[in-house]
Amino acid sequence: MVKDKRLDELLNLLKEKNQEVFAELYDIMHDEIFRYIYSIVRNKEYAQDLTHDTFIQIYKNAGRYNQKSHAKAWMITISRNITYMSLRKSNRELLVDYEIDHPDQGMKETIHDKILIEKMMTLLNNEEREIIVLHIIEGFAFREISSIMDIGLSTVLSKYHRSLKKLRNSMEV
Repeated sequence: MVKDKRLDELLNLLKEKNQEVFAELYDIMHDEIFRYIYSIVRNKEYAQDLTHDTFIQIYKNAGRYNQKSHAKAWMITISRNITYMSLRKSNRELLVDYEIDHPDQGMKETIHDKILIEKMMTLLNNEEREIIVLHIIEGFAFREISSIMDIGLSTVLSKYHRSLKKLRNSMEV
């Protein structure tokens, strides 16, 4: 909750194009935005480029931020739009980084975690994977996911539960 309040404050201060405020906002949100984009494109370099583009757009559009919005959801929506626009624009095939490396170098992942992540990446389609990442990893509520992805709440819930069932069934085999 404190983080959400600080993000809201930073976005409001960023309206004056303050470089120091932007640096703090970048430090707070970089890893989350990178992980989100990476979950869609599954290519480290491409995700880094799109993360950079996202922060440029956040900086340019800070004046459009509405205090009634959820700051983190607003930024993730921008990253989602940039990512899918880039994929459509370049008509690029998703390149897969088969070496799973987490953007937080300090975190140690076990072999089991890597296998589960890799299985999730290959087993679920983009939309299912995006819902799982937004809910489990990024901590968004289903209503926020519905808003970010511009799909109905019931659709989000059914795809989430269907995805979990798919993952569970693959683990039993």
